[in-house]
Amino acid sequence: MASDPVPPVKPITPTSPHDFIEGVDIPPSKPDATAHEATKETSAKPKAVDCEIDGATVEQTMPFNGADIGDKACGVAAPVKLLGIHDRDHRTSFSSPITVSCEFAKVFAEWLQEDVLPAAEEHLEHSIVKLRNGPGYQCRRRNNQPDGKLSEHALGKAVDLTGFQLGDSTFVSVQEDWGAETREGRFLKSIHASACKRFTTVLGPDADPNHKSHFHLDIGCHGKSCTYLICQ
Repeated sequence: MASDPVPPVKPITPTSPHDFIEGVDIPPSKPDATAHEATKETSAKPKAVDCEIDGATVEQTMPFNGADIGDKACGVAAPVKLLGIHDRDHRTSFSSPITVSCEFAKVFAEWLQEDVLPAAEEHLEHSIVKLRNGPGYQCRRRNNQPDGKLSEHALGKAVDLTGFQLGDSTFVSVQEDWGAETREGRFLKSIHASACKRFTTVLGPDADPNHKSHFHLDIGCHGKSCTYLICQ
């Protein structure tokens, strides 16, 4: 007697764009024990990035993903926590740890060591003992708007700075001292100019009202060749 015809496979719409459905009438084969152990080995948790930066205190951090915002996802593939910078004579701490990508951390640390600290000695005649900073990574859009492009903060490629604490307890405020014909104002102008030679985006109080209180620094890609720079 002829066998019954095999019913056609019915397509199923995935419940999410990440679902993968191979077929409904053919159950997947069970892997043997050896294959299972191999899968466990290859699917082990990702390791913290090995990110060494001369003269910086760095805490290694596990890669992580954040929420989806529109068609973009937050997260940092190679994150670290920057805790401070130092040389033989001075230590500069941060008001809070800065979680950023290893790539950004290197650019930021070099700017502080090679441009900011020497500028403080030149214009202010004192060393910087603490930076007043934001956290670096934040899963959000630009300027905290409800729509629009993803912020570089959401990729760990940006940080905001509001001020600098000196060794004599003087505080240099971006909001209060920017544009002033004082040693503090000249210091801020100097480091803003040097930042424009290292980062792809530098926004300060002259950029727009959203940045009147801080410097925003990032290494985001602008233009098709990623060579367009924004310095305001």
